[in-house]
Amino acid sequence: MYRDPSPEAHSAPAGIAAFPQVRRAERHAVDLLVRYAWQGLRATVMLKDLTCFGARIEGIAALRTGDELTLLLPGLPATRATVAWVAGRSAGLTFEQALASAALDELVRDFATPCLNPYSPNAARQNRVA
Repeated sequence: MYRDPSPEAHSAPAGIAAFPQVRRAERHAVDLLVRYAWQGLRATVMLKDLTCFGARIEGIAALRTGDELTLLLPGLPATRATVAWVAGRSAGLTFEQALASAALDELVRDFATPCLNPYSPNAARQNRVA
């Protein structure tokens, strides 16, 4: 599973109040198109990272801190979330209920970004020098 050890991984986006230096859970890099519902609209957004407590999405500019939306994650019931921060077209979400450990593990196994996931069987293949 990918864990971003860099100090920047714990920094807030520009214009956002500083995040605590210690995260509650390991963050996993993913590239996954997911459906969402917000204020009666339904569309697709890119899920960029994921923990059991929340996620970062990209691709929607109209969100505001405190907005509530519903994400449709593969293999899971609709997941309600609240927008914790917004920076341009990116937003951090806090899930209403934490994802079950087994569900998170399955999502990471199936959708973690291979080049950033050292445990992915594809990572070794992509990082080989010819």
